[in-house]
Amino acid sequence: MEKTLKRLSSIRTESDILREFLAEFLGTLTFVCIGCSANAVMLQMPELSLINGPLSWGLALSVSIYVSGGVSGGHLNPAVSLGLASIGKLQWKKLLHYFLGQYLGAFVGSLLAYAIYNQTIDRMPNDITWPIFGTKSASHINAGSAFLDQIISTMFFLMIICSLTDEDNPMKPSKGLLPFAIGFINFGSMIASFSYNCGGALNPARDLMPRIMTAIFGWKSAPFAYNDYNYFWIPIVACHLGGILGCWIYRLMIGNHWK
Repeated sequence: MEKTLKRLSSIRTESDILREFLAEFLGTLTFVCIGCSANAVMLQMPELSLINGPLSWGLALSVSIYVSGGVSGGHLNPAVSLGLASIGKLQWKKLLHYFLGQYLGAFVGSLLAYAIYNQTIDRMPNDITWPIFGTKSASHINAGSAFLDQIISTMFFLMIICSLTDEDNPMKPSKGLLPFAIGFINFGSMIASFSYNCGGALNPARDLMPRIMTAIFGWKSAPFAYNDYNYFWIPIVACHLGGILGCWIYRLMIGNHWK
């Protein structure tokens, strides 16, 4: 037993690609598992949803960045990685393994949340429970409004992230406080402010992969068929575009002009 433990403790990789992949995978897994688990709790205790939902997702993001940030930067979000790559803050060649880690981590994280709460979830109708894992638009919101919502909310999210990580910004927090600052933004400024229309997705991996998980494990087409298949694609497309837009707005209006 002792020899086995020694062998396990000596497992190590020198590959930056594998290290960054593992960090993004574990960080995104942690983020999505905690967040979806909070959604499952709120389904049973709706009186907590107004504060508990945004707060849980914000804290989930903070702790997940603490887990992974020292290795990969703790993006945990394809919109973040793509936006930063578009302004030269991440090498384009790293996008593939960052994306793989994020999307796979989101799938496994949502699956773990389902494994924990499946006996409670399976007692209720599918159309009530699949939104534990994926976002949906309000019934009166059309696709155009939902698309605009996700572009603008993700734009602000990335714009603020750029300001917090800008080395030239004298107002930036210390590295130790950065995950907390980003999580607080996710809680206060983003999810609490922009969640009414579409649930505050902000993250293509966090929305798509749990949706795929639910389709595989019993919900069939319901997570994709919502609103006549005219919503599920919006967090994927709009969040990527919003991430690029937010990074470039900060670069062109603030980042390029430091003395």
